[in-house]
Amino acid sequence: MSESKRFSVIVAGGGTAGASVAFFLSQLNVNVTVLESRPGRQTDQRGSIVILGPNGMNVMHKGLDASNVLLSRQCGLPVPHIYLHDNQGSVLGSVPQGTVERFGFQSHVVTRWDIQEVIMDKLETSGGEYVWNAKFESFEEVEDGVVVRWTEAGKAKERQVDLLIGADGIWSKVRTSLHQKLGLDVPKPRYSGLAGFGGDLEAGEVPGISQILTKDKPVVMYRGRTGFMGIGLLDGPLKRMWWWVTNETPDRPREEWKMSRDEIFKGIDNRFGDWASPIPEILAAAKRSDKEIFVWPINELGKLKNWHTDRVVLIGDAAHAMPPHSGQGASQALEDAAYFANLLRDFLEKGQRGGEELKAVLAAFQTGRQPRVNMILDEANKRGDNKRDIGAVKMFLMRWTARFFFMFASDSWFDTWFGYEVPGIDKWAELRQGHVSKS
Repeated sequence: MSESKRFSVIVAGGGTAGASVAFFLSQLNVNVTVLESRPGRQTDQRGSIVILGPNGMNVMHKGLDASNVLLSRQCGLPVPHIYLHDNQGSVLGSVPQGTVERFGFQSHVVTRWDIQEVIMDKLETSGGEYVWNAKFESFEEVEDGVVVRWTEAGKAKERQVDLLIGADGIWSKVRTSLHQKLGLDVPKPRYSGLAGFGGDLEAGEVPGISQILTKDKPVVMYRGRTGFMGIGLLDGPLKRMWWWVTNETPDRPREEWKMSRDEIFKGIDNRFGDWASPIPEILAAAKRSDKEIFVWPINELGKLKNWHTDRVVLIGDAAHAMPPHSGQGASQALEDAAYFANLLRDFLEKGQRGGEELKAVLAAFQTGRQPRVNMILDEANKRGDNKRDIGAVKMFLMRWTARFFFMFASDSWFDTWFGYEVPGIDKWAELRQGHVSKS
């Protein structure tokens, strides 16, 4: 098929959702281009830590053929349970995170950077195009396509394609343009009142941490009256660890979230400085370290009524921003990519290109995905509320309620989250095998 006749797609945003959907589409002989605002690929491991659930691992394995590559990196390790303590150090219980026997995979601690690096490597070898320093500006739908406009290193660019996918995150400009196109009020993220602060450390810098974090117990979380703290191991050799705190923090303009280390630790010390060991030791090590401290104001996006127009669709955080409390942000981005790619594969196999048939695909994506992500969002928001300041009586009740709850926690409780399999996910292995046979 000539280049001009290939179905063409621009993906705005090259994070987990954008890179994944671009790779999926590259397997369908689609001419796919990713516009990414960053100046280039990161050369070092940095950014947020995620717990990739069995459902996300399933997409990485069956859909992207990338799970083995991801787990061969030093980025993470299996998480059989998450252990919860109170701020005095008492154990409240543990929450199972999935087993191979029940779900095919365990949850794994990884960095978002490692996920994206693995997928970008695969996209580059499959012929997908990444355009760096490219900032989406607007789109215009025409009779036979959509004209996408962006700036590339400050220079105005535009191209007409068959489909635009907005995967540009919670502050999505594609989402803004989409709602303006529909004549609707533009939904804007709202600060939740909670912020996260954290980073990574050499585990050896924290006295006694090897007695608390082990290969069998790689993630421990703490809950007190003044906030929430999580710690965990980061790599297979068990030499690196991560830490973060979540607590109520006054809002401020976006540019003022770039806080000094002194300001960050002053706030953390006031809330967590008197918690039981190993919290003081971890904070002391973080102060001594020259590692960057990350700041995450946690913003929320209301449930959107419109994810698409005729030739534009939103996926990932652009459509349904997942707060970190869910532990499902990366997994839902991967599910989105696989779900949409499966619909588009069926569409292209019928020889279709646009019109009402394409609009029906975009509508089917929203109809199929929105109930699931809304269910996860509802639960995530409940978890977020549990990280807010509480009084002594509520803390007392939380301790005993948690102990009772965790006595009965089992893998089966998470079948809806971890046991979900994207429709058509097994077909990608067949498609890859067909490519190998032809080559």
